[in-house]
Amino acid sequence: MSRDKVTADNFYKDNGDKIKQNWFLYEFSNVLFSKIEKRENLTAYRKKHSEENISAFCVYFSKRLRQSINNAEKKKVSGVTLNGSYIYEFYPNNTYAQTQKLLDAAGEAWEEHLLVCSCCPNQCLIDGFEPTNMFDNLEKTGWPTV
Repeated sequence: MSRDKVTADNFYKDNGDKIKQNWFLYEFSNVLFSKIEKRENLTAYRKKHSEENISAFCVYFSKRLRQSINNAEKKKVSGVTLNGSYIYEFYPNNTYAQTQKLLDAAGEAWEEHLLVCSCCPNQCLIDGFEPTNMFDNLEKTGWPTV
């Protein structure tokens, strides 16, 4: 069984945080990590940053999407925004070119994740604040949460 690069416990502190939106963000962060891991134009980035640092970035970026997701759900904006400022907040000295490459990876991850989620009955984006037992199921099946 392979291990996720971003662990689930980054998305909850207690049972009250075990909601569908946090599950969605956890899954997205792992998809983002895999896109960063596979993109040839991010080789220099991967050499400069450890897996732990990249994982921390994926967690940060996905959590920063929370407000954009909520605004889209409330129809305050049309669609979710993947903002370069999220990258600069985590990597203040990042170059514009590197930021664009990371945004491209995030956009690709977002599209892929939405496609997979469109077939899922859990509707994590629609019922985002509903409690979910999916985090607990990870522990029961032996999938690592930490």
